[in-house]
Amino acid sequence: MGIGKLQCHVIDVNDLETAEAFWSEVTGLPVIPSVYPWRMSYLGQEDPWRHEVILQLVSTPKGPEANRSHVDIWVRDVDAAIDQVVAVGGRLKKPPSLYPRPHSHPGHQPSIDWAVMHDPFGNEFCLVSVLSPDEIAALQQAAEAGDGDDTHWRTVAGRTSP
Repeated sequence: MGIGKLQCHVIDVNDLETAEAFWSEVTGLPVIPSVYPWRMSYLGQEDPWRHEVILQLVSTPKGPEANRSHVDIWVRDVDAAIDQVVAVGGRLKKPPSLYPRPHSHPGHQPSIDWAVMHDPFGNEFCLVSVLSPDEIAALQQAAEAGDGDDTHWRTVAGRTSP
């Protein structure tokens, strides 16, 4: 048993209204009443009240360093989700790739398709999609024939067009 139980994820932002619109759209969680509306916004369920994300207003912008913590957002289609995130104010940081890439970790098969994004404030988060057994089998068969880059492996898996 742990010392405690994970309650939620807190994201530092510089504009609560922009953050509410962006993170509500990305997560599908509605904005719910905040006990500190001038300083924090909550995303979660209103009845019964339960917050899953806290958006915390900070005065300093994020610097160039990588986050020490981030949110994973599970999606069906990474490419489509990238377009949707960009449409609501996010940016692509790291293009989609499979993890682990074939041949990169001997004995381990690819299991996810993922990309790293930025929210409007520079906070990093990942879009993640689990590979199907058929996609994994196609990758294993292709891996026997050689190596390739991210585009090659995502094409083999049927995750993108050649």
